[in-house]
Amino acid sequence: MTFTIRERRQQVAEFLKMQGRVALSVVAEATGLNRSSVHRHRQAIERAEQHPESGWWESTVGYQWLVRLVIAVVYHFGIKQGVGAESLSAFFKAIHLDTHVGSSPTALRQLKHRVEAAIVDYDSAQAEDCQPIEGQGVWLGSDETFFGLPILVLMELASGFIFSEVETEERTYTTWKSQLPAGWDSAGWRCHALVSDEARALIKLATTGLGTVSVADLFHTLRNLGRPLGRSLGQSLAQVEKQAQHLLHRLSQVADDETRTALQAQYDAVIHQQQRVIDDQHRYRQTRQTISLSVHPFDLETGEWQLATDLSTRLSALLPALNTLATDYGGAAAAAAVATFERQIPALAQGVHAWWHWVSQALSAQTQDPEVQSWVLTVLLPWLYWSQQADKTRTPHLKHCYRQAASEAFDAVMAAELTVTLQPEALESWIQWGRRMCANYQRTSSAVEGRNGYLAQRHHVSRGLSPQALTVLTILHNFDLQRPDGTTAAQRLFGHPFPDLFESVLSTFTELPRPRRSSSSQQPNPWHSQPVSA
Repeated sequence: MTFTIRERRQQVAEFLKMQGRVALSVVAEATGLNRSSVHRHRQAIERAEQHPESGWWESTVGYQWLVRLVIAVVYHFGIKQGVGAESLSAFFKAIHLDTHVGSSPTALRQLKHRVEAAIVDYDSAQAEDCQPIEGQGVWLGSDETFFGLPILVLMELASGFIFSEVETEERTYTTWKSQLPAGWDSAGWRCHALVSDEARALIKLATTGLGTVSVADLFHTLRNLGRPLGRSLGQSLAQVEKQAQHLLHRLSQVADDETRTALQAQYDAVIHQQQRVIDDQHRYRQTRQTISLSVHPFDLETGEWQLATDLSTRLSALLPALNTLATDYGGAAAAAAVATFERQIPALAQGVHAWWHWVSQALSAQTQDPEVQSWVLTVLLPWLYWSQQADKTRTPHLKHCYRQAASEAFDAVMAAELTVTLQPEALESWIQWGRRMCANYQRTSSAVEGRNGYLAQRHHVSRGLSPQALTVLTILHNFDLQRPDGTTAAQRLFGHPFPDLFESVLSTFTELPRPRRSSSSQQPNPWHSQPVSA
């Protein structure tokens, strides 16, 4: 049986631990090694054991845990968080591991590349299990971020699974189309909608490349309105408040009655103008909030279905107020933003229509019972949808509205006769189905925006992203990052668990790089910092 250098060293260390310091011949006879080998290992052990805990790393169990510790630090901090090799080297030295593991920056960079290669191998090994069920529906989101060259991100929004994340020289339709996974059509995917900022290339990708509808991203829609209108309103209010404070200060210093009367009139006019701007700002915020509360497949107040025509009518009713505000604030930029919003109303409504079409098809495949279908559509789905919205939002007012709607919908669920008559297993099955379907409706590409923010941080920390690093980060996002329920993006999309990524990578490492330091290099140099005689 052939032993590695590490295993032979562990044999010597374990024997010395039990028997103490004995003759080389005794150790050689007990371990089956020659005397010169025993001598070298004993010297290496003595050099390494410079701290009270050092002996534990020489044991089999201790070394296995040491491998886990080092790989975990490189994996979680060096790769996932972008901590540099110099910082990792300083950390390993601080916890006294530099005498047992090659922990120089160069050695750690090489180890990091090996871990990255193992991550890529893991992704290749899971390719067969990452196949969709025939006709599996997806709701995609797409956007690009820029660090010099654009990085194109295509994500399945409900699960968070990234299909494509690559750096390219351009962002045309042809480029986007080429980034679709190989065999997209033959694999069986069925895209029901693509949410984007409505760039021309992305609209064409949806309608031509994927054969689906292009849905306007509500996040970008509200942001585009806020840039000219919200900013102009805020600036106008700040200017009026500054004028009011200035006039008030002058009033406090002027004693002449005639002058005070004139200043008072100016002050009253400014206060009136201030109140008008405040009212307009409140009207603008109410309009934005109404847009946000309206773009849902259910009516927030009644809990009933909201079709595309209903949503279009509701959003169009807000245009006069927005046009009035744009006339008074923001100028041409605000008018253009309102015009863009008006053009995007059909694209916002298309998302609701596409989801209802998907739900109807999926429900028909589940059951043909009209009573059950009506119960699912009018009773169960509203409760599940508003519950999910309440859990997702962080805005206090919106959370309150969604919770109230979810509470009323839950009362309707409990009052329905079918809820009581269904078997518990069947009821639980319908709840799980409804949750998946409600999660499929996505009105923003905020998950993609969040990903872009993470990439921006990593790009800044790492001073750039190589193609290999970007590939590794994509794999980590799909197979490593977990939501509070413990599921990964790949598990949510494909419906089954995958092997733990870190444990799979760890299993490929049994040996760590050894410290490349001679015995003399570990002793202080007596000639260091000594004066040289003339």
